[in-house]
Amino acid sequence: METKGLESFVHLPRIVWNAACCAILSTGFGSAAFAANPLTTDFYSADAAALVHNDSLFIFAGHDEQGPQGNNNKSFIMNDWHVLVTDDMEHYHDYGAVLSVKTFKWANASAFAGHCEYRNGKFYWYVAVHHGTIKENGSEGFAIGVAVADHPSGPWTDAIGQALITDNTPNDVKLNIDPAIFYDGDDIWMYWGSWNAGRRVKLKDNMIELASTPEDIKIKDFFEAPWMHYFRGNYYFSYASGYPSTTNYSMAPSLNGPWTQKGVINDKMENSETNHQAIFKYLGHWYFMYHGANSPGGWTYRRSVNIDYLYYDRDGLIQKIKHTNGVDPVNNALVEAGGYRMVVSHSNLALEDKDGIVVQQTADEKNESQLWVLAHGDSARYYTLKNFATGRYYCPPKTLLDTVKTSATACEIRIENASTKKGYFLFADYDSDYLGDVLNISKEVGMPVITWVRTGTDNQKVQFAKAELPKPTGIARGSAGALNAQTMQQVRYDASARVIHLGAEASWFLLDVNGVVVRRGYGREIQVRSVRSGMYFVRAGQNTAKVLVK
Repeated sequence: METKGLESFVHLPRIVWNAACCAILSTGFGSAAFAANPLTTDFYSADAAALVHNDSLFIFAGHDEQGPQGNNNKSFIMNDWHVLVTDDMEHYHDYGAVLSVKTFKWANASAFAGHCEYRNGKFYWYVAVHHGTIKENGSEGFAIGVAVADHPSGPWTDAIGQALITDNTPNDVKLNIDPAIFYDGDDIWMYWGSWNAGRRVKLKDNMIELASTPEDIKIKDFFEAPWMHYFRGNYYFSYASGYPSTTNYSMAPSLNGPWTQKGVINDKMENSETNHQAIFKYLGHWYFMYHGANSPGGWTYRRSVNIDYLYYDRDGLIQKIKHTNGVDPVNNALVEAGGYRMVVSHSNLALEDKDGIVVQQTADEKNESQLWVLAHGDSARYYTLKNFATGRYYCPPKTLLDTVKTSATACEIRIENASTKKGYFLFADYDSDYLGDVLNISKEVGMPVITWVRTGTDNQKVQFAKAELPKPTGIARGSAGALNAQTMQQVRYDASARVIHLGAEASWFLLDVNGVVVRRGYGREIQVRSVRSGMYFVRAGQNTAKVLVK
């Protein structure tokens, strides 16, 4: 899930991929699975939760061990949990059964759904298990325990030595299962429940004690499988509804409601009575993770985890999930700084700065208005795109349907890989899921790029082709004239904005004291927000100016 304000962590064991054969070369245990639904057929998996950290996606999944479909097999047999990890949505490494019921000495059966969260330098995995001694009349004796580890691969230990939630907890429910954690930037909440009764409770910052008394979640059509996430100013509570279950959701402006029911987003699953979801954002995509019975030999008690895309409309409503054979692989590497020609995937037309508007035009390698200079911004995955010919920056509006214009002032945009084959998303507003979109999915020359909601269509995917930048001539374009020694003396540095101002427009190079090119481009402003303090040289043609960047 996407959380606000949680700390980052050091990704300890790393997975090393061989680009030629896509095999795991070192670290960890288990096997590799490949991008397709279900994620793996090595074991039957269910009730998966997602955790995104340091550009890796960790999947915490239950393990169905029931036999083939038959009259004598009508129950869940689950004794342990697996952890899988991916960096590209294509290759999944299974660390194996890293946590089991036996980890909790007070438990005796049933490794049901769980949820892992990172805080205070540790990973905390909340799971539902059958308690060995505590069971009230009319309940099934389930409790919620907490395991802790330094890394998702383990080793995992019981964080408390006893259950966090049992049948003895005030205002619990008859079936204490399906814990889900949500951090809203101030408080840490745990949601859980089943049999049409849901609860939430505030946790202390140590993650292993209750900070409040459990309270009713007050969702009328709730059955089980709670999940909370935040998007575009709203809180989204998704859950299984009815039995056999659909996945439904409600929205509210705050965690305290009022909640408005919005209906079904995932229909009943074929040959599987349960529906259990996780909703999360990873590398610019929103995903919906769920289980079905689509592995060979699968049925209600032998399920398998799947992932498909999740989309919102312009009002923030979640669109019905479309089941597919799997999502596209992505490349999570940062885009290299330098010159590029950008081609829209659906039309094979190049993006051009034409009279201050970004439009698609027939690709022409000699047209420098189709040449863009990419530079890294102040934080990872944020960049500037400057047109080489005009010296103006790609600056998308955050208002839907507005055209993307270029600006003389630099503006950072978020760029994420949409698909290893189809290219990148150019986000206008990353938090709101707004990005560059060729109007009307048109393939016509001259059609402008606008800001629209992310729909995943190819007219929103831009391919970056490396391009050699023309060598600097020292001659400014247009009416600016030559950037001679006199105008080079007009170079000044604005420390508050961290911008070097030139005396006139020109092709320029920024070099460090060793003569290494740090940045290059065209225009009369050089952004140095991501450059270290120190002495640099600005060179245009045969002229050079020294600048002390503070």
